Amino acid sequence: MVQKQPCKIEKIFQIIDRLSVYKHYAFETIVFSDTILVFNKKDNAPNHYYVTYLIEFAQQLFYRLLSIGVYFKGLITYGEFNFKSMNNIQAYWGEALIETYNEANQLQGLGLFVNKKLSVDIVTFDKLDNIDSQYDYILLCQSYINLYKSTKGKLPIEIKTLYETDEYNQIDEDMSFFREIRYVKDNCTVHKIANKYLAVYVWYKNYTYPLFKQLEDGNFSPSVLNADYMGRINPYDIIAEVE
Repeated sequence: MVQKQPCKIEKIFQIIDRLSVYKHYAFETIVFSDTILVFNKKDNAPNHYYVTYLIEFAQQLFYRLLSIGVYFKGLITYGEFNFKSMNNIQAYWGEALIETYNEANQLQGLGLFVNKKLSVDIVTFDKLDNIDSQYDYILLCQSYINLYKSTKGKLPIEIKTLYETDEYNQIDEDMSFFREIRYVKDNCTVHKIANKYLAVYVWYKNYTYPLFKQLEDGNFSPSVLNADYMGRINPYDIIAEVE
C-alpha cells in the first residue's frame, strides 16, 4: 500500500489523528508505524470502565477505516506495562506489550479481541467466547446486533424502527462491512488474507443466522430490511472491488 496507494496511507493517519481517544484524561496513546498503543494512565477506576472505553475507541476506528476500505486487528489485555516520557523519547515496555504483539500474529480474523481475563468487564458489547482459548471476539457491528436482538430475524421491519432510537444508527455501515468482507473472501486469491475475512463473515453469520441469511440472500441490500428503505450507502459501491 505504501508504494501503490500513498494517498490512502495519509488518509489512514488522518483518521488516527482525529480519534477521540486523545481527549480522554484516563488514557495515553502512542502511534508508531502501523500500530496504535492505548493504555490507562492510572487504575483507580473499575476495569469495566477502561474496557468499555477501549472498545468504543476501537469501534470508532473500525467505522472510520471502513469508509476507506481498511481493516485492523486489535487486542485488549490486562498486565504489566511501563511507560516513561524522557527528555527526548518515550520509553515503554512490559509483559502486556509482548503478549499482544505475539498473540496478534496468532489470532485468526480481523477486528477486536479481548483477553478472557477481562471477559466479565465486557458489559456493553456482545462477544464470542468460543473462537479462541485466550481471547473473546468483540462484535463491533453493534447496530446490526441490536437489530438482530429486536427482530430475531423477522423481516421486513417498519422503516420508523430504524429512526426511533440511535440503536440502529450505523446499520448501513454494518451492512456495508458485510458486503466488503464477502467480496474479499470470495475474490482474494491470497488464501491467508481471504481466510481472515471468511472467519469474521462466518462468526457473524453463525451468531445471527436467521437475520444474516436473509440479508446475505439479498446481497446485504438495505431494501431487504424494508422495500422502501434506501440507506445512506450505495450497496453497489464495493471499495474492495475497485482497489
